[in-house]
Amino acid sequence: MVNGQNDVMTANWNSIATRFKLKHLGKPVYPRASTMPPWQHVQTHQHTWGQLAYTSNGVLSIVTPEGNFVIPPDQALWLPPNLPHETFCRYGGYFRSVYIDEKYAPLLGGSAKLLHVDELLKAMILEICAWEPDYTLDEKTLRFIQVFVDRLESAPTSSFFMPTAQDDRLLPIISELHANPGCHKTLQQWGEEIGASTRTLNRLFAKSFAMNFSQWKQKLRALRAVEMIEAGHNQQYIAEQLGFESSSAFNTSFKKVFNCTPGQYLKRP
Repeated sequence: MVNGQNDVMTANWNSIATRFKLKHLGKPVYPRASTMPPWQHVQTHQHTWGQLAYTSNGVLSIVTPEGNFVIPPDQALWLPPNLPHETFCRYGGYFRSVYIDEKYAPLLGGSAKLLHVDELLKAMILEICAWEPDYTLDEKTLRFIQVFVDRLESAPTSSFFMPTAQDDRLLPIISELHANPGCHKTLQQWGEEIGASTRTLNRLFAKSFAMNFSQWKQKLRALRAVEMIEAGHNQQYIAEQLGFESSSAFNTSFKKVFNCTPGQYLKRP
C-alpha cells in the first residue's frame, strides 16, 4: 500500500499484483487495454517508463505518495517513471493505458498530474490502445506519436486530486472517511478520539490540503460521487450513501466543488 489513506482493507476489494512483466518497452509508446472488473485493486508497483492511465468507461482511483487521484472518462493521469502507484476500480471499467518511454518524461513532467481529455486526445488514446504490441514503427507512426505527446504536454490539468496528509494525527480521520464518506462524526468528536483540539486539527488539514476539515470532507464526498454517477446510480441513492439529508443538499455540496450540479456533470461533452 502506498499510504494509509485508502480503503483497500475493506472486505470487497479483490487485490492482485500487476500482470505486466516486461523489463523494457522497446517502443516509444506501448498499448495496454483491459477490462477491469468491479472492486479490483492492483497492488503498488512502479516501472522505469511513464504511464498515461485512462478509462474510457468507469472511474479509476490511483494512489501515489503524492495523494489520491480520481480519474473519470474525461480525464487521464500522467504517472512519471519510477513513481509507486496502486489502482482501484470500484465499479469496473474499460482500462486504456499507454506506457510512454522515459525520454518523454522531461516534456510531460516529474510529478503525477491529471489531464483533461478532449475528443481528439481520447481518439488518440483509443487508437494507440488498438495497436498490437509489436506494431510497426514507421515514419507515419512516429509522427502520430509525436502529436500525441504534444497533445499531452498542452492538455489542461484537473483538480480531481486529494493530496497525502502531512501529519499522522489525521490518518484515522482520513482512513475512516475514505472507507465511509457518510460518517457524521464532527471534528470535535474526532479530536476527543485523537487527543487534539478542533483548532489543531483544522490547522493540520489546512497545512496538508489547503482547506479546513469541512471543505476536505466536501471534496472527498464529491469525488466519490463522481464514481457513483459514472456507475449509473441515481442522485437519491448517492445522497443517502454519502450521508446527505436530501438529494438537494447533495446537489448543493457537489456544485460547490465542481461548479455544476450532478445533472449538469452528466451532460458535459
